[in-house]
Amino acid sequence: MTSTTLIFRTMHDTDLEQVNAVEQRSAEHPWRKAHFADSMKSGYLCELAEANGTPVGHSVMMAAAGEASILILTVDKKHQGKGIGRQLLQHMMLKASQSGCETILLEVRQSNHKAFNLYLHEGFSEIGIRSNYYPMGNNREDAIVMAMELYSDDFD
Repeated sequence: MTSTTLIFRTMHDTDLEQVNAVEQRSAEHPWRKAHFADSMKSGYLCELAEANGTPVGHSVMMAAAGEASILILTVDKKHQGKGIGRQLLQHMMLKASQSGCETILLEVRQSNHKAFNLYLHEGFSEIGIRSNYYPMGNNREDAIVMAMELYSDDFD
């Protein structure tokens, strides 16, 4: 796996077209542009990962009452397998810690073994299942709920 040098920054309205393009080509059930716009208006942490000035991934996280939830983390299909997902996840973990969060949560499709293994490797544990959570064609797929305790020492 080749590691790509990334710059992380806050997502802006002017990024929505590019974020939407990445999302549509890369996610099995993509968010729409309105989801990202609503997330920014709601004050969620919306972050963009860029390599050489090109958006290659994005993530949205909400944080409240000492807990952060990663709502979405997408890596551009054209740039997968380069360690971008890991770097973006670590960035979001740092942001959660800096926001005073003690716990970070996320859901992952039961069939998404690569993401599940990444989250395990980064210190997340499986804490539950949300039955029939994700759309999957004409059916539904379970989500694995994962959590990790954050310690500020981990990010010094």
